[in-house]
Amino acid sequence: MTARRFRDMQTPEQQYMTRQAPALRRMASQAEQQAEAQQMTADVYGRRGRDYSDPGKAARAQKEADRLRGRARRLRETANQAEAAPAKKRRWF
Repeated sequence: MTARRFRDMQTPEQQYMTRQAPALRRMASQAEQQAEAQQMTADVYGRRGRDYSDPGKAARAQKEADRLRGRARRLRETANQAEAAPAKKRRWF
């Protein structure tokens, strides 16, 4: 009976990843919010024919927004993998 319990246990790494999934989702949400702020900056400074038009600043803000969206996507994927992946069980050998 004890061996069976040991075999069905998750490794400490698997337990850690499962506990980290909500934190990863919060970090993804924060990155998404920052991306939206950068996107607004890119939209405002990217307008042509305005006194405050600055194509360089708009391009930098757009690049940063894209980077943050990618980070949010990767964080969510990692959280999904941590929660959904069937845990590889411990074995003696």
